[in-house]
Amino acid sequence: MNRRAIILAAPTLALSAGPLRAQAWPARPVRFVVGFAPGGANDIMARLLAAKLVERIPGSSFVVENRPGASTVVGADHVARSAPDGTTFLFTSPSTLIAILVNRITTIDPMQALVPVVMASSAPLALVCRPDFPARTVPEFIALARERGPRLTISNPGTGAVNHLAMALLTRRTGIEPTLVPYSGNQPSITALIRGEVDLAHDGLFTPRAQLQEGTLRALAVTSAERSPLYPDVPTFGETLPGYEVGFWGGLLAPRGTPEPIMDRLAEEVEVVLRQPDVITRVRGFGAEPTSGGRAAFTRAYTADWEKWSQVVRENDIRPG
Repeated sequence: MNRRAIILAAPTLALSAGPLRAQAWPARPVRFVVGFAPGGANDIMARLLAAKLVERIPGSSFVVENRPGASTVVGADHVARSAPDGTTFLFTSPSTLIAILVNRITTIDPMQALVPVVMASSAPLALVCRPDFPARTVPEFIALARERGPRLTISNPGTGAVNHLAMALLTRRTGIEPTLVPYSGNQPSITALIRGEVDLAHDGLFTPRAQLQEGTLRALAVTSAERSPLYPDVPTFGETLPGYEVGFWGGLLAPRGTPEPIMDRLAEEVEVVLRQPDVITRVRGFGAEPTSGGRAAFTRAYTADWEKWSQVVRENDIRPG
């Protein structure tokens, strides 16, 4: 090829470099770092994706690495400092954003150091009660909460958890003043409700799923924009309080600087996986819904959550418990 031909070919080569890099990926093992201990919904989801991606991409290797600590910030910081070469991603939830805000962590800026790639699952939170709780609708709950004030008790999995902040958002929106009781995790929070230590629990649908199915607990309302397909008879808070919505998503983030074609390819592959019937069944088994919508949709949700929780933490002066 002569010099003129090389010059003329240069733009074409440059344009094709991105797709070629995506096609070659992953040439090395890819890690999904999870900031939670093994066994939780985020860990299960990350492992499900890793196994399915290995099936889809011949010769590939996807592994899950648990790095719990500091409410997922240890894992997030590790990924943020990793080489942006498409071999390291963070599988996380709003917990990371909230932990950074509540604990006033300045060593990592999640809006600069990490880039949203794809949302894989989403689940609503739910206000759960025993069958004999007198309120059966959101308006009845709000009326009862105004009547009882601090005598009405609501458990959550811990100070600074998304459940805590979601209830802080609800109390500010409605003017109710229940006593919010933090416990050391989801199961202790639900157990406290079962034992009668508190009036209600604010949790997801995963931890109390057996009790909800048996009828020993009842979901009063969910925080999603639409009713959960798993519990279509349970209303949303938004039906009474338009605009009130809290979602608990699980998704993949990349270190800033990761090549766009690689992130696009990963997002596309994950979206294909999420449409597989056995994956849909598995995800719904832990109270969530497979979610895609592309990188742009996840970026919007990620940014909106950062802005929303920043405001809630600031207005309520929420600090570590």
